[in-house]
Amino acid sequence: MKTTPRLLSLMLAGAAALAPVGNALAQITVKVDSTKTWLGWMNVFNMDNSWAFGQAWGIGDLRATFEPSRTNATRVVLRVNTNTFNTNGFWNLPDGTPNKLLEANLYVDVGTLYAGNDVTFIGRVESNSLPAGWTCVAVIKEFAPGYAYLGDTRAELVTGSDFAVTRYIRPGNITQYGFLLYGPNARPDAPEAFEGVSILVDNEDPSITAEPLPQRVMVGGTARFTVAATSSAPLSYQWKRDGVPLTEGGRFSGVRTATLTITGAQLEDAGLYTVTVSSTAATRDSQPARLRVLTPAEYANWLDNPSFETDVEQPWLVPPPWFNFSGAALASTNDFYGNQIDYPVQAKDGTNVVRIYNAGEWNGVFQDQPAAPGDIFTADGWFWLSSQDALAGNTSLQIEVQFRAGPVPLAMWVSAPVNQDSPRDQWLYLEVTNGVPAGWTQISTENARYLVAPPGTETVRFQLTLHNQGGGTGNVYADALRLMKKERVRITARRVGNEVELSWPTQGATQYQVIATEDLAQPVWAPVGSPVEGDGSVKAVRIPLGPQSRFFQVLTL
Repeated sequence: MKTTPRLLSLMLAGAAALAPVGNALAQITVKVDSTKTWLGWMNVFNMDNSWAFGQAWGIGDLRATFEPSRTNATRVVLRVNTNTFNTNGFWNLPDGTPNKLLEANLYVDVGTLYAGNDVTFIGRVESNSLPAGWTCVAVIKEFAPGYAYLGDTRAELVTGSDFAVTRYIRPGNITQYGFLLYGPNARPDAPEAFEGVSILVDNEDPSITAEPLPQRVMVGGTARFTVAATSSAPLSYQWKRDGVPLTEGGRFSGVRTATLTITGAQLEDAGLYTVTVSSTAATRDSQPARLRVLTPAEYANWLDNPSFETDVEQPWLVPPPWFNFSGAALASTNDFYGNQIDYPVQAKDGTNVVRIYNAGEWNGVFQDQPAAPGDIFTADGWFWLSSQDALAGNTSLQIEVQFRAGPVPLAMWVSAPVNQDSPRDQWLYLEVTNGVPAGWTQISTENARYLVAPPGTETVRFQLTLHNQGGGTGNVYADALRLMKKERVRITARRVGNEVELSWPTQGATQYQVIATEDLAQPVWAPVGSPVEGDGSVKAVRIPLGPQSRFFQVLTL
């Protein structure tokens, strides 16, 4: 018998704040607005409800959808999770029995915007067909600066009923509101996989339907920020950098349109860009989008904030876009190893490092960046093992590079480990070269320096993982991390007198070696000249012509 899915609908609308009178609190009401920036996070629990780990997931990976689309949604639907079903013994037992409980978080993060106020989240439930073992609630979460979790307030979702949840957010704290869907992972073909929850959407006017996205450009390059918005009345726009309105002219064009263009970007153009969208109905500010203007060497590194020097809000918190899972914190040259006041923390680059420490079985930091099938990367980093708080016991740290499709790891390579036997009180260089068998990832990988993204790749994850097996102790400090995307070398050749000139565009922080052979049937190619240092410009080398024809290639080292 075919099961007809029944859905729970939720009213999603915008936010309106009442100004405080005297010392009275403001009451801020938020609804389910599909044009807000909805995010996904998955918390994974063992079957005894002990927390295993958490990580960012795309909202589609949560099995959450806005229908028919984000820009004109009439409802939001959250379905029982099936994306992790795998009878490998971790997610499910070999017979398919669930071995993990999943808490899918679909939420809006408003930062500190609502701090010091009562916040109420309201909506109406159309249906709730979740079977026994699954629950879905509306929630308001509160975090200290840096996202230290302080607590939440929840409301049950009942078919055909309104929900309302209110929480006072203390001054300086961060607010998130949205929904939690909790229960065991299910087989994709199980009847419960088609059940879920669904809520009618009431968007703001004007509504920002697509926020400007962060940009990274090389010095002298072009950056574009674009916003999409709708309204019942004509719209106007005003772009700002770090809160200061921009004026038309020079490097900036389109400051009063939906698209801002920065031509010939310079270091001083870096910052947070926002746009104010206005109509006769109301005025809305976009979410900030950061522009990073980078040197050629910085631009070649696919990691953002690779040395933990920027966006530091609190001196001990790991800055974005790095995610901290379990034991990780920021340290600087103002700190001391093992609280030894005569032994200050070293830094390979700048003044900050990240400290990975034991706080459970798995600890560390990661960040995800866009990638596509066939992309090629190398990865490395620098690590410090202090004699004052060195690793002890069966504990080790390594770099992982994972190619992923949504939350699913497709392939992975790792570095050699840092452990209790590694040299202390000196910088250690690790390079990712070691393949791993299928298991945690979908396919086996062989040892390689150049890491090739397999079919289906959407993102690449660079992760520092400290694995504490059985009560180990100690810390590892990391800095100057690199995930270098290798661009295909495109060579131009021309004859100049009795020489051949080879030229090609280069990347920063990349070496190139010309090699040659007189016989394509032979597997041996000989180096010609010394390696060439890339700096983002076009490089050219001239090679004397010989009595025989030769074939040339240029390799990245």
